[in-house]
Amino acid sequence: MLTPPKTGSAAVAIIRSFAPRETFLVLRRVSHPKDPWSGHFSFPGGRKEDKDQDLLATCIRETKEETGILLDARQLEQRLPLEPAGLNLKSPLWVEPFLFTIENHPSLTLCQQEIQSACWLNARQFQDPELHKQVEMVAGRMFPAYPLEDYYLWGFTYRLLLAILQMDGQQK
Repeated sequence: MLTPPKTGSAAVAIIRSFAPRETFLVLRRVSHPKDPWSGHFSFPGGRKEDKDQDLLATCIRETKEETGILLDARQLEQRLPLEPAGLNLKSPLWVEPFLFTIENHPSLTLCQQEIQSACWLNARQFQDPELHKQVEMVAGRMFPAYPLEDYYLWGFTYRLLLAILQMDGQQK
């Protein structure tokens, strides 16, 4: 089992809206040969920069850059534990997820260099186990995945979304 460091080097914003129903903002990354998450679905976020006071500042900055959404710390519902991202289990990227709740779906201004599309994922549909599949996402390796658009939501973003929805289910 991996032991997380005291702080991560990146952050993501898990943005949830309850109007008109519970949904989560999911982005589709642009395909780029130097991006290990090229073409994948993700939450807004990225690596901490020197100008960022902390990982919450990183999260807010990256969300604004990628989507045009200006999050406010008052919308922060929960800081989640550091999570390893990527397939390099010996040296993963440690990411701190932040769960934000917003009232409505804001208009988006996507950073075209990084993001090709965005969607609001229906939480109730995602919770239907019949819609999930085991898919070969990396040569010879099967992963749980959720079909979305013309691809699959899988890996780090998939794990985080499952964890959030399981936590909610336990609180109800």
